[in-house]
Amino acid sequence: MSAIAIELEQTLASLDSTQATLLERLVSDALKLVKAKSSPPSVDANGWPLGHFEKYAGSFAHETLEEPVDLPPESCTDA
Repeated sequence: MSAIAIELEQTLASLDSTQATLLERLVSDALKLVKAKSSPPSVDANGWPLGHFEKYAGSFAHETLEEPVDLPPESCTDA
Protein backbone atom coordinates (compact mmCIF):
# COMPACT_ATOMS: atom_id res chain seq x y z
CA MET A 1 0.00 0.00 0.00
CA SER A 2 1.36 3.43 -0.87
CA ALA A 3 1.92 6.22 1.62
CA ILE A 4 -0.96 8.24 0.19
CA ALA A 5 -3.33 5.29 0.55
CA ILE A 6 -2.30 4.79 4.17
CA GLU A 7 -2.72 8.49 4.91
CA LEU A 8 -6.14 8.53 3.25
CA GLU A 9 -7.27 5.49 5.24
CA GLN A 10 -6.07 7.03 8.52
CA THR A 11 -7.71 10.34 7.73
CA LEU A 12 -11.02 8.67 6.85
CA ALA A 13 -10.94 6.77 10.14
CA SER A 14 -10.47 10.01 12.09
CA LEU A 15 -13.33 11.94 10.44
CA ASP A 16 -17.01 11.93 11.28
CA SER A 17 -19.30 10.26 8.76
CA THR A 18 -20.27 13.48 6.96
CA GLN A 19 -16.69 14.64 6.50
CA ALA A 20 -15.59 11.14 5.49
CA THR A 21 -18.32 10.99 2.84
CA LEU A 22 -17.24 14.37 1.46
CA LEU A 23 -13.60 13.29 1.31
CA GLU A 24 -14.53 10.01 -0.40
CA ARG A 25 -16.57 11.94 -2.99
CA LEU A 26 -13.67 14.34 -3.58
CA VAL A 27 -11.19 11.48 -4.09
CA SER A 28 -13.65 9.64 -6.33
CA ASP A 29 -14.15 12.74 -8.49
CA ALA A 30 -10.37 13.23 -8.72
CA LEU A 31 -9.91 9.61 -9.84
CA LYS A 32 -12.59 9.98 -12.51
CA LEU A 33 -10.92 13.16 -13.76
CA VAL A 34 -7.51 11.51 -13.96
CA LYS A 35 -8.90 8.45 -15.73
CA ALA A 36 -10.78 10.60 -18.24
CA LYS A 37 -7.68 12.69 -18.99
CA SER A 38 -5.35 9.69 -19.30
CA SER A 39 -7.31 7.89 -21.99
CA PRO A 40 -7.82 9.57 -25.36
CA PRO A 41 -11.46 10.03 -26.32
CA SER A 42 -12.81 7.64 -28.91
CA VAL A 43 -13.79 9.36 -32.12
CA ASP A 44 -15.88 8.43 -35.12
CA ALA A 45 -14.71 8.35 -38.75
CA ASN A 46 -15.14 12.13 -39.04
CA GLY A 47 -13.17 12.88 -35.88
CA TRP A 48 -16.14 13.70 -33.66
CA PRO A 49 -16.13 12.25 -30.11
CA LEU A 50 -18.36 9.20 -29.87
CA GLY A 51 -21.78 10.12 -28.50
CA HIS A 52 -21.30 13.86 -29.12
CA PHE A 53 -24.47 14.35 -31.12
CA GLU A 54 -26.46 11.89 -29.01
CA LYS A 55 -25.55 13.95 -25.95
CA TYR A 56 -27.21 17.05 -27.37
CA ALA A 57 -30.00 15.46 -29.43
CA GLY A 58 -33.36 16.84 -28.35
CA SER A 59 -31.85 19.62 -26.25
CA PHE A 60 -34.29 22.10 -27.80
CA ALA A 61 -37.28 19.75 -27.59
CA HIS A 62 -39.05 21.81 -24.92
CA GLU A 63 -38.10 25.23 -26.26
CA THR A 64 -40.60 27.35 -28.11
CA LEU A 65 -38.73 28.32 -31.22
CA GLU A 66 -40.56 30.88 -33.29
CA GLU A 67 -39.52 32.75 -36.38
CA PRO A 68 -38.92 36.45 -35.79
CA VAL A 69 -41.41 38.91 -37.22
CA ASP A 70 -40.30 40.27 -40.57
CA LEU A 71 -39.18 43.87 -40.39
CA PRO A 72 -40.82 46.34 -42.74
CA PRO A 73 -38.78 47.17 -45.82
CA GLU A 74 -36.45 50.11 -45.54
CA SER A 75 -37.51 53.22 -47.38
CA CYS A 76 -35.03 54.69 -49.79
CA THR A 77 -35.13 58.45 -50.08
CA ASP A 78 -32.71 60.36 -52.22
CA ALA A 79 -31.42 63.47 -50.57
